[in-house]
Amino acid sequence: MKTKIFYSVLVLICLSVNFLSAQPFTLDKNIKPTKLGLTEHPKYKGAKFAEAGMTLKQDSINYHFVKGHDIYQLVDIFIFANGTAANLIADVVYNTWGNVEETQQTSTMKNGIINFKVRSYQDIGFMVRSDEAHDIPYTIVVNASPELMNYLGSPFVKATDKNMGSDSSGENSAAKTESSQSANSNLWIYIVIGVLLLVVGLLAGKLMGRKKTMLFILLPMLFAVNPKGYGQDTGELNQDVEDGVRSTRRGQIDAGIDGLNSAFGTAGAAEAFFKQYRNLGSCLGSGSPPGQPRIPSFCDGEESECADCFASARAEFNRCRYNLERLQTIYNCSRAYIDAAVALGDNVSGYHGVVGIVWQSQKRGIMRSIEDLEKSYDQKRVEMLHSFHESLLMLDACEREHGLEDWYDRFGVMFYNFVEMRYHR
Repeated sequence: MKTKIFYSVLVLICLSVNFLSAQPFTLDKNIKPTKLGLTEHPKYKGAKFAEAGMTLKQDSINYHFVKGHDIYQLVDIFIFANGTAANLIADVVYNTWGNVEETQQTSTMKNGIINFKVRSYQDIGFMVRSDEAHDIPYTIVVNASPELMNYLGSPFVKATDKNMGSDSSGENSAAKTESSQSANSNLWIYIVIGVLLLVVGLLAGKLMGRKKTMLFILLPMLFAVNPKGYGQDTGELNQDVEDGVRSTRRGQIDAGIDGLNSAFGTAGAAEAFFKQYRNLGSCLGSGSPPGQPRIPSFCDGEESECADCFASARAEFNRCRYNLERLQTIYNCSRAYIDAAVALGDNVSGYHGVVGIVWQSQKRGIMRSIEDLEKSYDQKRVEMLHSFHESLLMLDACEREHGLEDWYDRFGVMFYNFVEMRYHR
């Protein structure tokens, strides 16, 4: 018993050293999880996948962990029995094997396919077990989307006349003229559309003898057209995956990966799509930061609709924001992991005096590594804030070109102060 406890403490020490990216923590030396390393997808840029055929022995539990994903990738884990109606039960965990976040079983899932949808900075661990009285062969397919960086939202709103610079400025006059011309152009477009709709409605009503009825029928049909053309929705995607897995083993894996990755590039902007994925732990963000200020801008639409200087400056602006978010996530998730490991080590150390002495010695080293982590965070944060400040100055120059004077002093500095405070430890 003493030997087992001592060994467990040593395992704790080894795992704690690599806390930045480690499989779920355990003190049980009998748990030997199988690694599922994600590799680059040969067809879809930025996407990753892994697959494995496994066998679950009677009265046993199989442990697995997924490695190689990023916090901005949405991960789908599919588990299904091969050619059998046997019931598999799977648990996805967070930080330790004992901390179960979600449980699913094939008997209650559509087409008998378990599907965990998760986001995590650290390795994703899951266990597979069964109550069946025989061995069960099964397949695991893991699919990670390209990085989706849109959940922080856009802080920009359209600048009003009050926000713009002096009317005597030639640049301001040009901007107003351009805006006026654009407004007049849009007005004529609306008039033409209105006339066309009226003509269509009157003609249809004349033909059918029911003007009002046809107008009410035609108008909703015209406005029901999806202008963005997102393609498959997530329901269709998952159905594609589930249909594929019941054909050949090779075919079902290809169908699942192809279907999901094809849609990630187009459906990623849909808020409902993003919210389907469970955050493993509270250390990951999934929305705009609370209290994020709104800042006026000459261009508040898509960067593709603005001048080139807006596109490049906004790209750098967003890159810096998401890098700061990643930095904070790494720190928060790492602290959550190591705090769980230290708590477990403290509990074990009380079993035996010698083990307690060894643990306290090693714990001091772990705490020093936390201090190093904090120093690294603070240094990197300063570097990233400098880059973020530079991106705001790029935006300031672009705003000035289009008639919004002193943009940084009036609006940009407010957002910088918010970000500077937001990413303190």
